[in-house]
Amino acid sequence: MNGRALTLMNAAGCAVLGLLLILQWHKERRLDGRIQELKVSLVAARDQHAAARERAEVLEREQAMLKESIESLQQAAAHSGKLLAERDSQNAELEIEVATLESQLAILDEQLTTWRRAVTQRDERIRALTADLASARRRLEEAIAKLKGAAPPR
Repeated sequence: MNGRALTLMNAAGCAVLGLLLILQWHKERRLDGRIQELKVSLVAARDQHAAARERAEVLEREQAMLKESIESLQQAAAHSGKLLAERDSQNAELEIEVATLESQLAILDEQLTTWRRAVTQRDERIRALTADLASARRRLEEAIAKLKGAAPPR
C-alpha cells in the first residue's frame, strides 16, 4: 500500500466518520426534539392529571354535600310524616269530640224542648187555677154578700 492509497483511505475514513458524525448529530437532534415533545406531553399529562384529581376532589365534596342534604331531607320528611300522623290523630280525636258534643247538644235541645212544653203546660195550669180561684172567690164574695144581706141588722 502506498502512501497515496493510505491517504485516500484516510480521507475516505474521515469522510465516513464525518458522515457518521453528521448522522449521529442529526439523530441526536431528532431525539432531542422527541424528548422535548415528550416533556411537553408529560407536563400536559401532569396538568390533566392534576385537573382530574381536583375535579375528583370537587366531585367527592359535592357528593358528600349531596349525601348530607339527602339525609337532612330524609330526616325532615320523617319528622314531617310524624307531625302529619300526630295531626291526623289529633284531628280524629277532635272529630270524635265534635261528634260527642253534637250528640250532647241534640240531647240538650230535646231536654230544652221538653222543659219548654212542661213550663207551658204549668203556666196554662196556673192560669186555669187562677181563673178557678178568681171564680171561687167571686162566688165566695157573693155568698158572703148574700149572708150579710140575709143577716139581721144589729
